[in-house]
Amino acid sequence: SKSTTEKVDESATSNSTTEKADAETDNKGLTAEQVADYENLQYLATKREIQCTIRKSTKAGLAAGISVMAGTLVAGPAGSVAGGAVGTALAAKISKDVVPLNKLLEETPPAKRGEVLKLYNEAFKEEFMDTIQNSPELKLLVSSHSPLSIVRYMVDRDLIKSEKLKKLDGILKKVK
Repeated sequence: SKSTTEKVDESATSNSTTEKADAETDNKGLTAEQVADYENLQYLATKREIQCTIRKSTKAGLAAGISVMAGTLVAGPAGSVAGGAVGTALAAKISKDVVPLNKLLEETPPAKRGEVLKLYNEAFKEEFMDTIQNSPELKLLVSSHSPLSIVRYMVDRDLIKSEKLKKLDGILKKVK
């Protein structure tokens, strides 16, 4: 028979193994560096309080079409005009939602996170490479860190000036 201590140790080991498996499942196909980069991206989105506009064109189109059809059925040609006006207003309201980027990043399926990282890393590399190359401190980081982790480093240490911060925010907002 096993002692209570052995049972507790087994349970802790089992839970630890389960937690590791859950973490691996949450980040399907991502390397440890990519997971760190994704966390850096979430950090930047939160720190910079980036808001994104999400377009929902399919829902908006359906709402407009249904409004026109309903107006036509109820009041004929005059109803189609009224339905069109109501449908257009409704479609405009539906077509745009403003959402925090960090929320979008949290909701991004693990299988898509690699693609998201690739896009942001390319954009950051293109935008900030001159800044990085002109700083001895940042040049040292280039060989062992991704553009995302270097941008986070720069934001944390206030190495990015206002003009570049606006460009950073612009890059972060370009979510499709």
